[in-house]
Amino acid sequence: MTHAVSLATAAAVLATAVLQPVPATGTCKRCGWRAPDGPVVRVKSVAELERAVSNARAGETILIAAGTYTLRQSLELSTPRVTVRGEPGSSTAVILRGGGMTSDRVGVGVSVNAPDVTLADLTLRDFRAHAVQVRGEAGASRFTLHNALLQDTGQQLLKGSVSGARVYADNGVIACSEFSYTTSAPSDYTNGVDLLATRGWIIRDNHFSKIRGPAPNGWKAGPAILVWVAAGDTRVERNVIVDSYRGIALGLTDEPHAFARDGERAYDHDGGLIRNNVVVNLNQWADEAIEANAAHNVRIEHNTVFVEGMTPWGIGVRFAASDALVRNNLTNRRIFLRDGGRATLDGNVLHAQQSWFLDATRADMRLTALGRPAVDAGVPIPDALEDFDRAVRPVDRAPDAGAFEVRAPQRQRRD
Repeated sequence: MTHAVSLATAAAVLATAVLQPVPATGTCKRCGWRAPDGPVVRVKSVAELERAVSNARAGETILIAAGTYTLRQSLELSTPRVTVRGEPGSSTAVILRGGGMTSDRVGVGVSVNAPDVTLADLTLRDFRAHAVQVRGEAGASRFTLHNALLQDTGQQLLKGSVSGARVYADNGVIACSEFSYTTSAPSDYTNGVDLLATRGWIIRDNHFSKIRGPAPNGWKAGPAILVWVAAGDTRVERNVIVDSYRGIALGLTDEPHAFARDGERAYDHDGGLIRNNVVVNLNQWADEAIEANAAHNVRIEHNTVFVEGMTPWGIGVRFAASDALVRNNLTNRRIFLRDGGRATLDGNVLHAQQSWFLDATRADMRLTALGRPAVDAGVPIPDALEDFDRAVRPVDRAPDAGAFEVRAPQRQRRD
């Protein structure tokens, strides 16, 4: 039996988390993001958009009028410090689309080939390869995606690529956005976000839904969030992942990769933090929720994981290169150290029941009175001072296990 979590329902329940409209001149209430200042070029047709992108000058904002735009070619953003933004400040009023997941001739919706590029307040969908490709081989560092919807692509929804030239895209931000498939990807070669050989990226306050392959293949797919190929220092915080085959992975393999950053051979990911995330999949095909694979010095803290698939663990630390701090997580499955993986475990609660949560079928994983075993069960972590709702933690003598502190609505919000 399938227990699909409705994307619209989950988004409504967790409305403070993602896709909050941002005024054309204003600040995101969730994360504080502000659109870059600078000269504005307004466009209202595909031809005008193509010309604006081709003739863009550093510091400009290309502001797209509300409507649906079927792209004739990939938008190649090759000028530094350019912003492409939907005019109304909504993620759905401006739609850039291709011809479909398997038939589109464009391939990549937006190709980011320069540093300091921002995409915001847009929908990008129906492309054969990726909605967005951030090209590390072009040095496209400091990329920002904010308040966007990426949907229904043939491969990864957002790809961070790399070549053998030892040029990389670092210090990007993916925030307050939504990644989803209407049903599934056309093959198992998909992820919501797939970053190769990056450093210093922040992936926060996003919603991922149905990141999975076709049903005849058991919905198998890659992690909804994957950062690997000797990447490092990634922060994955306050994301919600529902009905996706796998959840979050820092590192993937212990086999040296031809394009590993700086020729690194020991680790597939170095450093990094996975904190205050929610991963829910109530289907029998659900796989691992959080993974550290050949990941050195990674922290996995205060996540709420509830998966009901055949895999008997929810959080895994794999391969001899891995060492992790795994603390204050709340899950219904065990934490598994395999193939030589090492971790320090503390403050985790591993026997969660569905009744502990307000409504797991709707991805509302705040604790009920029956979730008392998670309350004050964690250990102090000096820099973990707020929960998923960005409310102060701890409230009492110790932090609660999982992403949410009890009585969070009554607590003062941190600035």
